Amino acid sequence: MFRTIVLCASAGLFVAACSSDGNETSPKSSGGSTSNVKGTGGSSVARGSGGSASGSSSGGASAAGGAGDAGEIAVWTDALGACPIGATKVDITTEAELDSASRGEAPFANVPASACFFIHNGKYVSATSSVGMYVKVGGSDATHRRLFVGESRSGVVVNGRASVDAGASHVQISNLTFDLTSYTQSGSFNTLTLLAGSTDLRVDHVTFTGDCMTGANGGHVEVDGSTDVVVEACIIEKFGRCGPNGHQDHGVYLGSGSNITIRNNDIRGNASRGVQFNTEGGSYGTLDNIVIERNRIHDNGHADYEDGIVMNATGTGTISNVLIQRNLIYGNYYSGIRESGGESSSVVIRNNTVYRNGVASTALGRSELNIDDVGSGAGTTVNRNIIVAANKILNDCYDSQPRGYALVDNLVQGVSPTGTAANCISGSVVETASFVDATSGDFHTVGTDYGAYGP
Repeated sequence: MFRTIVLCASAGLFVAACSSDGNETSPKSSGGSTSNVKGTGGSSVARGSGGSASGSSSGGASAAGGAGDAGEIAVWTDALGACPIGATKVDITTEAELDSASRGEAPFANVPASACFFIHNGKYVSATSSVGMYVKVGGSDATHRRLFVGESRSGVVVNGRASVDAGASHVQISNLTFDLTSYTQSGSFNTLTLLAGSTDLRVDHVTFTGDCMTGANGGHVEVDGSTDVVVEACIIEKFGRCGPNGHQDHGVYLGSGSNITIRNNDIRGNASRGVQFNTEGGSYGTLDNIVIERNRIHDNGHADYEDGIVMNATGTGTISNVLIQRNLIYGNYYSGIRESGGESSSVVIRNNTVYRNGVASTALGRSELNIDDVGSGAGTTVNRNIIVAANKILNDCYDSQPRGYALVDNLVQGVSPTGTAANCISGSVVETASFVDATSGDFHTVGTDYGAYGP
């Protein structure tokens, strides 16, 4: 069957601007390929919400679209930062104050657990290569978080790294920029590390950026054993060494943890992968109950096997209960979503738009969806997606079908594998998927129930 889908025009999907008051809206995506990373968020949460992954942040910004409808994707509005009414506000104006406040050291040792550290506009440069903003003291509970709120997202620029220490729970970081441009440190590191034993962590309306030359064997955001994490309305870009040395430099790195949501972010132009799941065979732990939704994941990677999303589940490092839905995944170097290793279960990939990944690669295995090898891709259902292939829809089925891989009921356009390689694919609708303006990143459609904007 061959049909053309008629598309609606969209008004102002993205506005690339920073206004004079420091407010910033989500940027328009270019649709062009940049370059690749191996690396280390969700909806913003209102302070006092009890941990619900919805609502507006303490910085006064809001995100568009809910998790279960066909609302906008990677669209948000920033506002000037503000501490909640009734919170103890502590003004921060220097790097030394920011370092001491995050550690709970003098002169901030006796402030309430639920203090709101209001970071005034300015550039905060770490004096050494060690972690400057090291959050060692958390809030008291999910309704009384310890807050770090920037005066404006573009006006507060931290040239350095941050961590939330093991056991420092109920922490929210909002409305500022981490910029690794010209930052110097040897060895492996992340921009923001969320460590084991911490729970109820919120990161929203934060820009993570760099010069595409800084960051090694980690990611802008790395989760290492934390639980109940939400990363939302963030720009996550240009981490790592964009070239042959950056294969392990990523946008978001999920090493271990549970109840993690990465929602409504623009994840782009990172050296290797946009989002990497890698439990390192169990040496990092396991991953369970992970949601990746309403993100733009594009133009990541600079070499083969560098993708929009990769899931690497081997040994005792199981990856389970994963939902990847309503994302726009396009222009990544090797594939849109790749699965490696057979220790995954209950993975659902639905209502995404996966468009022309692998364009930069010449490898025979490049594809939109990718099963790495024999033994990969267990327990995965792929349905209700729009898949427009630059090379192939799926590289190969290998032995994944008996182990639960099923690519069924999708709208597909492009080359489908034949023979035994086609065993995983069934019930697809072959149509010409027309978009409002795919070259500029506008993937709105009308008249179809498939894809990221489908009902």
